[in-house]
Amino acid sequence: MAHLPWFIPRQSADTYKDRQRGTPSASPYHTYRWTRLSKAFRADHPLCAECNRKGIIRAATCVDHIIPWPICGDRFFDRANLQSLCEKCNNEKGQRDKKKIQEWRKHNEHH
Repeated sequence: MAHLPWFIPRQSADTYKDRQRGTPSASPYHTYRWTRLSKAFRADHPLCAECNRKGIIRAATCVDHIIPWPICGDRFFDRANLQSLCEKCNNEKGQRDKKKIQEWRKHNEHH
């Protein structure tokens, strides 16, 4: 990790770096709560859920929202809406989720 000023708490490092780049950090992904939850969830679920369904044993590298954010709304921190995935499965699901989110937004703009 890059050297940060002494007064920036370690859990705020990502938010601090975003501010330095001028990037808004309103996303719940940029919170200490999410960092702590995702780390604990991966410790409890160390294998990729998608690979496991195919009979493949592969270590998970990230935590995914089963119902994509922002669709999941207030379920962002709900462990029942989370699954551990490897990078490959996360990227593939992310592409599928983009389409779901676009459709959801299109539908909800008109209602």
